[in-house]
Amino acid sequence: MRARRLLSNLALALVVAGCATAAPPPGPPLADEVRRLVALLTLRRDEFSDLRTLSEVTVRRGTAVQRFAGALLVKPPASARFEALSPFGQPFLVVAMSDGTLTSYNVVENSALTGPVGEKTSGRWLGVPLGPEDIVGLLLGRVLPPAGMTAAEILPADDAGPSIQMVGHDRTERVWMDFETGEARKVEISGGRHTLIVDYRPEPSRDLPAEIHAIAPGTGFEATVRYRQPAIATGIDAERFRLTVPQGANVQRFY
Repeated sequence: MRARRLLSNLALALVVAGCATAAPPPGPPLADEVRRLVALLTLRRDEFSDLRTLSEVTVRRGTAVQRFAGALLVKPPASARFEALSPFGQPFLVVAMSDGTLTSYNVVENSALTGPVGEKTSGRWLGVPLGPEDIVGLLLGRVLPPAGMTAAEILPADDAGPSIQMVGHDRTERVWMDFETGEARKVEISGGRHTLIVDYRPEPSRDLPAEIHAIAPGTGFEATVRYRQPAIATGIDAERFRLTVPQGANVQRFY
């Protein structure tokens, strides 16, 4: 149970966490400007190669606080790996997402939790339906339109600026963004048990958020992710995201 709680906390903190769903009927045609913004969001994610960075993660659930510091690797479309490091620099928890599978390995306890990652599992565990590509996009500040989009519209600007709201087969997504560059400033995702709101603090000197702040109103959940010394497009091999659990480890599976 401890490994399950750690994974659930870390997955939501990293704004990391399928079942087949019948395609909804098509909605009315989208306006030209709306289509351009949807395409811009996708293009911005597709043009990103990979990220290698040190990161600091703080998770609050009510009065409980957990802190992780370690190394994060992210590679679109759907791969990520986080190694939480002890004060002596040794990994004590490794979470990897690759090929549609999420695996968490607790080095100290020699125990692992593994299973498919998708809208079904994240919706059940986290209360927010997110697929692996959505998680990667959120980590990079490159938000993807929801799958099976049936409607989208530009909403009036508010204190956070202009935004676009998109309705998919399993969630509604509102993205506050720069309409010229596609840079996301804030995201609100609803459609599960909870609503997830993600704010990005930009770093002017690089094309990557300096800080990600996420909350799920009404749940007591709050998380902050900070990047330190990020390196972009270093050519991370896909094998780095495949986590092999040592023989003899206590492995639990979720579905």
